[in-house]
Amino acid sequence: MRVPVLVRAPVPRLVPEHVHSGTLTLTRALTLAPTRSPTRSLTLARTLTLARALTLILTLPLALPPRPRMLPMVRVFLSGPMGAGKSTVAGALADRLGTTSIDLDERVEALADKTIPQIFAEQGERGFRALEKRALAELPADIGVVALGGGTVVDDDTRQSLLRTGILVTLTASPATLATRVGAGTRRPLLGADPKTDLEQIIEARASAYAEAHAVIDTEAFDLDRIADEVVAVRDRAPIVVPLGLRTYRVEVGRGVRHRVGARAAEHASGDAILVFDGDEDRPWPEEAIGDLTAAGKPPIEVCLPGDEASKNIASIEKIWDTALDAEVDRRSIVIGVGGGVIGDLAAFAASTLLRGVALGQVPTTLLSMVDSSVGGKTGFNRPRGKNLVGTFYQPKFVLCDVETLSTLPTEERISGLAEVVKSAWLDSEESVAMLERDADALLEGDLDATIRAVRMSVMLKSRIVHEDELEAGRRMLLNLGHTVCHGLEAASDYQGLRHGEGVALGMIAAMRVAGKLRGGRPEETERLSELLRRLGLPIDLDRRLDERALGFIGSDKKRRGTQIYFVIPRLPGQTEIALLGLEEVRHALRQG
Repeated sequence: MRVPVLVRAPVPRLVPEHVHSGTLTLTRALTLAPTRSPTRSLTLARTLTLARALTLILTLPLALPPRPRMLPMVRVFLSGPMGAGKSTVAGALADRLGTTSIDLDERVEALADKTIPQIFAEQGERGFRALEKRALAELPADIGVVALGGGTVVDDDTRQSLLRTGILVTLTASPATLATRVGAGTRRPLLGADPKTDLEQIIEARASAYAEAHAVIDTEAFDLDRIADEVVAVRDRAPIVVPLGLRTYRVEVGRGVRHRVGARAAEHASGDAILVFDGDEDRPWPEEAIGDLTAAGKPPIEVCLPGDEASKNIASIEKIWDTALDAEVDRRSIVIGVGGGVIGDLAAFAASTLLRGVALGQVPTTLLSMVDSSVGGKTGFNRPRGKNLVGTFYQPKFVLCDVETLSTLPTEERISGLAEVVKSAWLDSEESVAMLERDADALLEGDLDATIRAVRMSVMLKSRIVHEDELEAGRRMLLNLGHTVCHGLEAASDYQGLRHGEGVALGMIAAMRVAGKLRGGRPEETERLSELLRRLGLPIDLDRRLDERALGFIGSDKKRRGTQIYFVIPRLPGQTEIALLGLEEVRHALRQG
């Protein structure tokens, strides 16, 4: 039996069917299929009650104006297994945010003019997923909250699109609770006679997909206000997700986020906290971290190290190991790095090897480490033959990028970090390069809003690449743009007198030179890149630094394959390639100037 629902629609434009605004259904007179779960019965009952009351309003000469609605800057997508409460939370969340919500399953039914069981019976799951994709692609612009189907995020392309375009939150509960909510007699295409067992299998199969979200929220104790509050908090934080299945983690970028270190450490580790930090007395961030960790019940074991490149060696690693082992830590512990790239790399390598691996957290306090080394899982230390020649891939549990910590950086150090931002923008898109060109003066002055935009752009690019190629077997090599020659220049200088970012800037100029000599690169792109680097205060005088010793160190690069080397060739923004070139032809091209 289908239930007719008469509702008021005092809106200035037509709103598509099955669009909910808080507690009101703002559509024409329509019919709703019988609810399939207790989580939807509340919405239907609420709608029916209000509809009866509102029929009286329709007889008045003047209709009440509709409740003002804000178009959200970021759309929220609610995922999770059936029975998790997605539809109910979506309605409450829409009320909270002053926007509209939509149930994707109902939208699919409207598109197909069939119920979900009918679609599965006639078209199978593949046909249903195709309709889901179409429904997502055709969402009206003013929809702020979307309750997804239980399996929508299983498709990797769909999931990554949701992560890029909105805030994706997974709602979850135990299989027993979900089975009770769904109801034994409810017709669900993927459930049989034993819903609890079926749900256990479904959740296990989808565990990696559900983990790749901006947050995972437990709805076992269904407190609607608490759940809505948590989703709003995630929306406001807008963390960047590094989607790696069950090893997914989040990068938080903004002002004051460093103070979340205690909460994040407690969330991810039940054992001791080992705090590795730079001993620079002029910077208060380690002391703040000690206070935040202590307040969270984790007074840290402290390891103070020099933060300079010369300290990135096995002796520093041994100090972390021995300090932790002397304190009798166990595998439930977490190592947290607070500082620049050197501190982060040392902390990460120690975490990856201590007791065969403990949890890792990163609180980068330099621009260079925020946009590069803290995200992606590369760890390592230097050897006499070159930089980062010994290391591991080991992902953190969290990364907190607080732009306020950049206030204590020397201007030259902050400017150095902008080279990695330029690299990210050139790899990303024309839009990102244009953004940097617009923001160049503000970035040079240390404007925090411009810095947040730059850091978020860089981290979002890196998260996408790491998702596709975590272990640098292919596409991740793109992130080495400018680094092959940079590492040669650094090694030739004995890691003194040349900041890493300055080396990256010169390395990008070198890459443009190789592109022009060997791959048909256009001189106007070299000029554009050079001008952007110059405006940001970065060096472009490659020939002053490039000597035969630096060219020799290029042969020690990790991307070398015998007498050849994988070299990142920049072209137009967003159009960069990886080419396998002969070492000698690269050196010859660089010598030509």
